[in-house]
Amino acid sequence: MKSANDLIADADLKFESKDFEGAVEDYTKALKLEPKNPDIFYNRALAKVFLNEVSGAYEDLSSALDLNPNHEDALFNRARISAMLGSYEKAVMDFNRAIELNDEDGELFTNRGAVRLQLKDMEGAIRDFTRALDINPSDGKAFFNRATAFLKVNNKPYAMQDLAMAYRNGVIQAKEMLLSLQN
Repeated sequence: MKSANDLIADADLKFESKDFEGAVEDYTKALKLEPKNPDIFYNRALAKVFLNEVSGAYEDLSSALDLNPNHEDALFNRARISAMLGSYEKAVMDFNRAIELNDEDGELFTNRGAVRLQLKDMEGAIRDFTRALDINPSDGKAFFNRATAFLKVNNKPYAMQDLAMAYRNGVIQAKEMLLSLQN
């Protein structure tokens, strides 16, 4: 009989080779031996995402967080899944908690800002994108999304500046949007 560590190693190899079903099977076996290991739940959740088993992934991330409420990656990914499912308030709550744990991760602010856009909280979204840009001044996605928020609050000059910066930082669709605003 294999140990939990052997099963995890097997699962990790299967995951890396994109055998996500095999990875889920091995992580499940490992959980039978170590049911209180949050990282196994987390890794199985990631494999389930690739299998498009979103609700199962959400459950596994919740289990990981029950065992370790400070698991930043589990918070981040559960927030993203919540947003994908349209549960924006839950997503914001998980992003808030992740930001409490690490307020120097610009990606957390960019993603929370995107969720706030969906909630039509433009002021909150603009604050989040601005914070993300304070951390990473070349985050094209944050520039693009902040431009979107600026447009929604009728601040065309700032939106145009951000679109230009987004384009300079690799967001191709920013150019089309910028050109349409100039006409």
